[in-house]
Amino acid sequence: MAAIKYDKIDLKPVTMKGADGVMKSNVIGSPEGWRSHTLRVFRIEPDGFTPHHQHDWEHVNFVIKGKGQLTIGNETQELSEKDFAFVPPNTMHQFRNPYDQDFEFVCIVPNKGAY
Repeated sequence: MAAIKYDKIDLKPVTMKGADGVMKSNVIGSPEGWRSHTLRVFRIEPDGFTPHHQHDWEHVNFVIKGKGQLTIGNETQELSEKDFAFVPPNTMHQFRNPYDQDFEFVCIVPNKGAY
């Protein structure tokens, strides 16, 4: 069994083109015994954003703290602490943080999209 303390996760900068002010940590996945999926944590700084992109896998999100925005297709919704979101495969999407505090969320993806 893998138990990871929140204060021990190792967030690293996301260097993907189109991302700004984003940190990520792969917390639980294949190395911990979950062969099919990976649970990641993202932190987006104020005025930060992920790339506006799509891919052929879905992901499930849970907001840990702060608030931000998720655009899926042409619809933008605000997310805040304890909210959930589902991003379908092959759908343009982007997370943004236009607010003055960090926006942090869990993102679960199939392992083909984890790294």
